Amino acid sequence: MKNKQFLSQTVLAKLQTIYNQLQVPDPATSISPFTVALKDFLEKFGEDVELSPGEILFLQNEAGENMYWIEHGTLAIIQGKLRSPQLLTFRRPGQVVGEIALLENVPRSATVAAITSAQLKYLNKEKFHDMLANVPEVGIELMRLLSARVREVKPLDFGPGMYDHLTGAFSRQALDLRLQEEIERAQRYQYNFALVFIDLDRFKEINDTYGHACGDAVLVSFVRRIVADLRTTDLLFRYGGDEFVLLLPGINLDRGPVLVQRLADLVSMTPISDNPLLFIAFSSGIACYPEDGDTPEKLLAAADRRLYHKKGTTGRLRNPSAG
Repeated sequence: MKNKQFLSQTVLAKLQTIYNQLQVPDPATSISPFTVALKDFLEKFGEDVELSPGEILFLQNEAGENMYWIEHGTLAIIQGKLRSPQLLTFRRPGQVVGEIALLENVPRSATVAAITSAQLKYLNKEKFHDMLANVPEVGIELMRLLSARVREVKPLDFGPGMYDHLTGAFSRQALDLRLQEEIERAQRYQYNFALVFIDLDRFKEINDTYGHACGDAVLVSFVRRIVADLRTTDLLFRYGGDEFVLLLPGINLDRGPVLVQRLADLVSMTPISDNPLLFIAFSSGIACYPEDGDTPEKLLAAADRRLYHKKGTTGRLRNPSAG
């Protein structure tokens, strides 16, 4: 059994204060995302765990071994360093934590800690997959849960005009709405986020040399490559032409450049097109909330300035058969 870990009293008090200010509805009036079948399975096969206020259930980047269902109490979902974490949201009775790491077989994307005394039921990985295989109703409810979780983080995904029809990225219209919402959410939960302006280097040369159909194919391939390496909470928008905007919740000025450089390396290291054989790179400018502004206009302007300060100094279109 691993040693218990706790948040500092200062961090715990801050999270409790934020939670009390949110005026969350009483759980008795909330609709549970689980059917009777799921509850019955947890009652029969789940194991109990109790948490004290401030006690950490699991840490960010740990391996995902269990899924937890909250019977009583409130949990905080946080990211970053424990001495000054970024609050993402809270979880209450009838909700679950830890299911995404099991489904995707990836490390925990956040730390979860109790801000009140809490009682949970948990399933290990083996029982979790047995549940999905043997109780069809649970699988359906789990999909509903994940759909609700996506809508909670990205509520505009499903509306008309929210997608760019060519690339499948989110649209400029979606950015206008989502960025304001992210600012309000960051103010409410007191966390950072990064906004990244991206411009493909020498993209005009592709259109001029190989035609617009090739250019369109490159844009589609670029978006697919970027999206495949993003977290589930990250969003990519097509701003216009060969310009894109990334929204990265929980990313600050220290982590932002590292993440963007990793994406840049990912894009440039393999051909973006096989016929013709092309490599492409991008320039970027990063702005962070709240350091660079607290309005969409200020954040976009800061990222735009940094993008065009760097534009033309990194990356280039390469065709191995030319020159």
